[in-house]
Amino acid sequence: MPLAAFLGWLVPGAGHLFIGERARGTIFLVVIGLTFWSGIAIGGVKNTVNSKDRFLWFLGQVCAGAHPIVAMTWGKHSGAPETGGDPGWYAYGHTEDTAVVYTAIAGMLNLLAIFDVLARIEKGTGQESRAAPAASRRAGP
Repeated sequence: MPLAAFLGWLVPGAGHLFIGERARGTIFLVVIGLTFWSGIAIGGVKNTVNSKDRFLWFLGQVCAGAHPIVAMTWGKHSGAPETGGDPGWYAYGHTEDTAVVYTAIAGMLNLLAIFDVLARIEKGTGQESRAAPAASRRAGP
């Protein structure tokens, strides 16, 4: 259980892939990853994931596993300018606010996916547990 939860946190969907739920794991991997990186594309890599200025939002973002860690590292080493809260002439509305919400939602979705993988392990609904009853039915009297 702890390994599946850790894998699910590190890479969204990896916990489901680990227990044999390929379709569900792939869906989580794609949807959560696209949601997070869409937020980064909207708000920029330097301003969206910011543990100093937006700590409470960062707590939601960090639930997306390795994605915010990669974004923070990329933002620190990139030459992208910080906008300082002003979207400038190139943006419509409050793009940073929208971006932060997208990335935090991705983290919350991943938290739900982690709870789902733990519930599936507890109930024994993974692919490996489905194969065992089918094999025992064939070996009947």
